[in-house]
Amino acid sequence: MLLKFYHHWLNSYRGIPRMIWFLSLVNLINRCGAMVISFITLYLTQHLHFSIAEAGYVMGFFGAGAMLGAYIGGRLTDRTGYRPVMFWSLIINGLILILMLQVQGFWPMCAAVFTLSVSSEIFRPANSVAISHNSIPENRTRAISLYRMSANMGWTVAPALGGLLATLGWNWLFWVDGLTCIGAALMLRRLPAGKMSVEEKNVDPQEEPVVAPVRVSPFHDRSFVWFILLTMLNAVVFMQILWTVPVFFKEAYHWTEAQIGLIMALNGLIVFVVEMPLIFRIEGRQLPVFYIRLGLVMYVLAYLAFIAPAAAVVAAIAYMIFISFGEMFVMPFSSNYVMGRSPKGQLGQYMGIYTMAYSCSNILAPLLGTQIIAAWGYTALWSLAAVLATAVWAGFWVLEQRGHYA
Repeated sequence: MLLKFYHHWLNSYRGIPRMIWFLSLVNLINRCGAMVISFITLYLTQHLHFSIAEAGYVMGFFGAGAMLGAYIGGRLTDRTGYRPVMFWSLIINGLILILMLQVQGFWPMCAAVFTLSVSSEIFRPANSVAISHNSIPENRTRAISLYRMSANMGWTVAPALGGLLATLGWNWLFWVDGLTCIGAALMLRRLPAGKMSVEEKNVDPQEEPVVAPVRVSPFHDRSFVWFILLTMLNAVVFMQILWTVPVFFKEAYHWTEAQIGLIMALNGLIVFVVEMPLIFRIEGRQLPVFYIRLGLVMYVLAYLAFIAPAAAVVAAIAYMIFISFGEMFVMPFSSNYVMGRSPKGQLGQYMGIYTMAYSCSNILAPLLGTQIIAAWGYTALWSLAAVLATAVWAGFWVLEQRGHYA
């Protein structure tokens, strides 16, 4: 049984283009240092002594900056190609992280987090275009999953290492995170040439370059707009893992930063082991929206795990298992849907708007989560998250029945 799974696991990685592997390696280097975001809410509340409500407002600026950065990144990518956008985004992001150590006050921190978010989110649409241009429809979902796997390997390392570094001093997190961003940017300078010169112009390498592609706003694509709205809501549910769950572990379970880092690392470990063979097994068997709805069911079960009467460790592990499987169903198939729907020459804009859905959730998720905690407590937040995931599941089902995603 184990040998069969091992061979299936190996086969799931075959046939993925060399460029995707290189981009994934760069992403792994970058994500291994992604410790500041994992612990930013704790940093604000424990080190700078912000209230939980103030921390929520600061992270609202993170979401606002992410929306702006995603929009700018999508437009820049369609105009200049993905190479320069990714490189300069990482360089600027690394410098901002190091400079943030000097920021102490509430409003300066809001401005710093906003600027950090703009620079980091500019990277994402360019990265998505790079993945799309260096894969084909038959292996695109696996290419997305490989890239996500590299991110989750980084997330496996980052929270555990970040929790240990936080015990030595918060400044270690910012320095390591900043330097890994810069290191990832330098790795991009060694990006293999291949067929990039054609792809960066958003054209098929077998066709003549398009001089002036027809520009139709993605917002006129009705099915895509509904997809984005529902994606934003399901992201609000998922993003609680980043903004409120670590604080819950601290305040409700009284765990140390190192313990929180280890349990959070379970999410990345599960995705690393399971996602690629899972996608290899199920890709192409159903429409993407079917798997997205299945992932939303996992989200519901994840937040119900916190409400159910169980020991702290059991509840936390159950949450991490369900939220990880939900993520594996929702995110790669959502990205693949957007890549397949975007017209030629507008992939950057479509992926930018898709990224904006998650960016908007980074405004709503911390604001909604922290304010509900402050007013009614954690149980109310977990209950609302489960209800919201159920409503989004129903929204996708209704649209699918009406033929929006056929």
